[in-house]
Amino acid sequence: MHMNVYNAKALIKIEETGMEETPSIQIEQSMISKWKMRAGEEIILNAGVKRIPLLVRPFSAEQPLIILSVHTGEYLSLPALSYPVQITYCKENKELAIGPFLSVLTDTPFGKTEEPFGSMEPFLQEMQAFCQEKGLPFYVHQLQSETETTAINGYLPIGEKWEQTVLPVPDVVYNRIHSRTKEKSAVFQRYLDRLNAMEIPMFNDAFLSKLEVHEILIENEQMLPYLPKTIPFQKEEDFANFLVSHEAVYVKPSNGSQGRNICKITKTAEGWVLEHSSNNKDTYLFSNALELFNALKKYIKKQSYIVQNAIDLLETENKKVDFRILLNKNQKQAWRITSVVARIGDAGHIVSNLSRGAEMINGLGFLHSAFDHIEAKRLFQQICMLALQSANCLSEHRNGIFGELGVDVALDIEKQPWLIEINSKPSKAYQGSYDKFRPSVKAIVGYMHALYQNKMIKRP
Repeated sequence: MHMNVYNAKALIKIEETGMEETPSIQIEQSMISKWKMRAGEEIILNAGVKRIPLLVRPFSAEQPLIILSVHTGEYLSLPALSYPVQITYCKENKELAIGPFLSVLTDTPFGKTEEPFGSMEPFLQEMQAFCQEKGLPFYVHQLQSETETTAINGYLPIGEKWEQTVLPVPDVVYNRIHSRTKEKSAVFQRYLDRLNAMEIPMFNDAFLSKLEVHEILIENEQMLPYLPKTIPFQKEEDFANFLVSHEAVYVKPSNGSQGRNICKITKTAEGWVLEHSSNNKDTYLFSNALELFNALKKYIKKQSYIVQNAIDLLETENKKVDFRILLNKNQKQAWRITSVVARIGDAGHIVSNLSRGAEMINGLGFLHSAFDHIEAKRLFQQICMLALQSANCLSEHRNGIFGELGVDVALDIEKQPWLIEINSKPSKAYQGSYDKFRPSVKAIVGYMHALYQNKMIKRP
């Protein structure tokens, strides 16, 4: 059945309207005419998961305007918004929806500084500004232990500050929890269960482990040429055989990030030399594989680690180089490349992560500085294709919704591309040059809006 759906932007005011026998909604006359409403008819007003029946009352104004009573505003947990917001009216259902309300979930403690959300502050401010331009109510919230399902405590930008207030439950959530421990907590699981019960989509719902990603991608034959040989650090015999088969290997935490707690092991005539990512000055020599295995086991304890053959990475001035490709899903649910950045590590350092002191520059610009024009373009296309292929393969075979991924790709000295890692919580620290809004902000907001629209289409 064809549904008549009307979209508009309107300013929503909440005012004292006096005692009403039946609660009403005042709608500017031209909107009523366009939407073929009738004065006095009952419609349902939605905000988040809350709904309230209201009688339509037309009035004249110079702009699209809706006036609600204080009682209605409080019932719907509506904040005072100073800008016009998107509204959708379905004539057949007689439903008027405000929003969608978009929200970022974070575990960053709210501080009393100029940047209360720490390193995420510039990104969140940009999200808010772009959402406001598009007429989309946006706020930030944290995990809450209470089981309230009709409203939520969140942080809304009012003027130059974030103000904590009660808000409608979001229509779509972007998960930026930075702690694996918190994501495994009972509080987070209850939160997920509540979202699922209310059919609220949340994307990037979990961290990815290196072993899990490898096990998914290795099942795809097209990915095999680009995956470094990888085994779990478990059995001494497997570890010893792996050491013998490779000139150098990395031992990495499966659940690690930012280049922390990584060991590099290099084969020499005397045995194996071990270096650690936290201290490149100290090295340790082990004469046999058993001694090395036991030392690592003592260091690793019960954590999950992988062993991976070391790629002889492309270097510039004795500095290792790899590429971080940021991918976002567009409104048609297809992966698109948002940015490509070259990360140049410290001289002699075993990793090239930003948090380990890496320099970050435009990826294509770096390739043009290192190769001729045709070769730089060819390598750039290869890197991009591998990142897209990896993102498609992972999101197709893993549960959950992913709307953004950071894919790390490296070139070896033969210019062969290798997939190093896929990150579901990519850093927001570097975005290159842009005019007003970084491309990832536009992509994320567009994707959130698409998730909301898909949810609405599926409703009976």
